[in-house]
Amino acid sequence: MKRVLSLICALALAISCLFVLASCGAPNSDPDKALEALKENGVTWAAKDTKVIPGLLKIAGIDDVDCVVSGTGEIDGEYAHITIIYFEDAGAASDEWEDAQDYADDNKGDKAEESDWVCKKSGKMIYYGTKNAIKAAK
Repeated sequence: MKRVLSLICALALAISCLFVLASCGAPNSDPDKALEALKENGVTWAAKDTKVIPGLLKIAGIDDVDCVVSGTGEIDGEYAHITIIYFEDAGAASDEWEDAQDYADDNKGDKAEESDWVCKKSGKMIYYGTKNAIKAAK
């Protein structure tokens, strides 16, 4: 009986962890799919950069950037902006996490105060922007 109860508890824990991971609000981990999703969801200006911004970030001391996806526009009449920095691996993203938070806070602007500005790290990406844009990039 104890063994069956332990098995049921372990199964319930595994299922709840799966739901938590599936409901994470992170943008798509594939830069091309995130860019496509932004355009499909009404973000009028969206681009992927593998050269200029990663090069500028390297000059600024942020290494191992694979690419950057950024978009700005309106979604359902509300201001929307997102920047997703894709690193080569999760360790590189972790190394730059604090600096990225500071940069995102410094650059959120007046409209972001009204629109639920978010800055988070997920795996090998750091993203910041408005909640509606982050949702659009899934």
